[in-house]
Amino acid sequence: MRKRELLIKRDQLIVRKFHELYDVKRKRMDDVLRELSQDYFFLDEQYLYRLIFYVKRNNEYYNNLLNSSR
Repeated sequence: MRKRELLIKRDQLIVRKFHELYDVKRKRMDDVLRELSQDYFFLDEQYLYRLIFYVKRNNEYYNNLLNSSR
């Protein structure tokens, strides 16, 4: 697999985990970002936030998850 494909898979996993913790388990945003950062992905919290909400592909995937869970 190419590096780009791996990054896309990683990003989707981050978005799915965020959705699970924030929308399904109803944890607070700052707690979710801290947990993702410290326990799962070892990336900066602000980087994770930008990755989820400011990268178009990831944000569209997150919105799809939201719409499918309703």
